[in-house]
Amino acid sequence: MGLKRIYQLGMECQYAAHTLMLWEEGEYACDLRIRRARTKGLIVVELDDMELANKIAAATRCKVAFREVRV
Repeated sequence: MGLKRIYQLGMECQYAAHTLMLWEEGEYACDLRIRRARTKGLIVVELDDMELANKIAAATRCKVAFREVRV
């Protein structure tokens, strides 16, 4: 079995909303998962595309973490 990296971007609500809007318009061709973070005032956007995660992190200066899941 292989491992797949999921990048978790912790950002403020307005940045998460903008990211979701761009994804809905077709700018981002990947799967997104949106959830509330345990940290008050942050939203977590989870995705598996490293290049896109770097692009979003550079634009929003958000906190980045990753986890590996079995495929």
